[in-house]
Amino acid sequence: MQVEAKESVSDAVNSMTGFGRGRHAAGNVEVLTEVRTVNHRFLDISLRVPRTYFSFEPEVRRIISETIQRGKIDVTVTRTGSKGAVMDVIVDHNLAASYRNCLEELKGKFGLAGEITLSDMLTMKEIVIPLENEESIEREWPLVKASLKAALGALNQMRRTEGAALWRDIEKRLHLIEETAELIGPLTVRVAAAAKERLERRVQELTGGLDLDEDRLIQEVALIAERSDVTEELVRLKSHVEQFLSFGRQGSPIGRRLDFLLQELHREVNTVGSKSVSTEIAAHVVTLKTEVERIREQTQNLE
Repeated sequence: MQVEAKESVSDAVNSMTGFGRGRHAAGNVEVLTEVRTVNHRFLDISLRVPRTYFSFEPEVRRIISETIQRGKIDVTVTRTGSKGAVMDVIVDHNLAASYRNCLEELKGKFGLAGEITLSDMLTMKEIVIPLENEESIEREWPLVKASLKAALGALNQMRRTEGAALWRDIEKRLHLIEETAELIGPLTVRVAAAAKERLERRVQELTGGLDLDEDRLIQEVALIAERSDVTEELVRLKSHVEQFLSFGRQGSPIGRRLDFLLQELHREVNTVGSKSVSTEIAAHVVTLKTEVERIREQTQNLE
């Protein structure tokens, strides 16, 4: 029985890593299904099923693809119990007669003693032929389906649990990025004032204390301030973080969308770093880059 529960924001996000086992039996036949998943850019399903169940593979793949959007999926189905219900045995009488005639001919030609027995005949290939009973096999599909569904249910519970933990960590890092970006904003205002002081001091040293051209000084300071202005980058950075959190509320599958946003986050952080003329801002940029990279590592595990 499946119990539905209201999911929190982080509970809606699935990890791509997990394991689930399902078992279902009827009469003397039991079907065990095990499903393992790991990270992968796309959906890649690998099946190992008994030869008897080869005809079920397309339906098994369909059920899995409706449940899992992305990841490397390894599925193993094992059947235990009597095969009498799904196998028929027939005797090729014509082939048996041919074999017997050959044996009689050999006895006469070489003067061999003894009678031809059933044991002798059974050593001949393909006289007794096992055949799969398709109707009986089809009647076992409900066992396979129930076992598969149970395994996928257990798998998804594990993936939700791990996904929730991953997303909580990502949220913390996103909020740290927001807080760090807010610290950079006021520092950019101080860049112009610091640049003006450095420029005045440098000109005084070079000119030996001559009067400065105030207009030219203002122009130079304005140019420095413009080149170091990261207001637009910080606005876009905040927007990307908000989008990131919004995708988390929507739930899986979100991995590919997050990959794109991470590229945008990385680009904005790099631009802030390239414009930085302040050691304080540079230190904050290091923090931003570190957190973006850690988020990238975590999102590689999200569906």
